[in-house]
Amino acid sequence: MVNFKWDQKCALENAKEKAERNAAIRNAISLLQDGIPLKSIMNSTYLSLEEIRKLAKDNGLAF
Repeated sequence: MVNFKWDQKCALENAKEKAERNAAIRNAISLLQDGIPLKSIMNSTYLSLEEIRKLAKDNGLAF
């Protein structure tokens, strides 16, 4: 049997982290569409080069 205890603080922190990551991804896609250099996107979103390249590829964007 699994003992599961709800931790509201942890759940709220996880939700906040997910929301922040989703915002970073949306921002990176927007910056890619505007032709902003990869290094600038990395600095402003804190996403890795690999993540940004994947976003570009998945969204049909050149970088």
